[in-house]
Amino acid sequence: PPHRPTSRSALKVTSMTEDGPTEEEGGVGYIKTAAHNYVSRKATVHGAGRVEMRGKSVVSPGAQIHGELGAPVRIGRYCHVGEGAVLCPPEAPTGRLPQIVGSNTRIGARCVVEAAAVGSSVIVGEDCTLGSRCIVKDCCRIENGTVVAPDTVIPPFSVVAGRPGKVIGELPESAAVELVDRSLAEYTAFVKVQEAL
Repeated sequence: PPHRPTSRSALKVTSMTEDGPTEEEGGVGYIKTAAHNYVSRKATVHGAGRVEMRGKSVVSPGAQIHGELGAPVRIGRYCHVGEGAVLCPPEAPTGRLPQIVGSNTRIGARCVVEAAAVGSSVIVGEDCTLGSRCIVKDCCRIENGTVVAPDTVIPPFSVVAGRPGKVIGELPESAAVELVDRSLAEYTAFVKVQEAL
């Protein structure tokens, strides 16, 4: 199971940005950072100094990002971290490894992600577990409720489902463009809603 500290090292996200504190802006319930990330006031970023968000991403209420464990968490552009999702750098014999989430990637609600890397243009469904040190390559879809075993490598353009997760199909090559367009459209729609509040 992922590390879920309850100590005072957990920082509420109101103090987290790439460049230090930011003004509370945007819609009700979210803070907009200098890089145009929207982070819910109900999300928790542990060890904010080790959490890097490249910009224009959304972190939903109840999400937890663990940067306090000695390894960074790096999140690309146009990513979405779902409600109640947990991102935690994976353990290795030599300590914690960095966790990288590529651009245009969506992590579904209530997921537990201990993967070493989740590629760009990946859709992770709800209630999924990505085991320690697994690697999900670019342009993949992980179906709802899937459990990907530790140290598994998922090839590009795969559709994965089951417990343990197995490749059950593949995405068309056009997914590389469609998933980027989708993440941009979802972010734009989210921002319009926040600005309307």
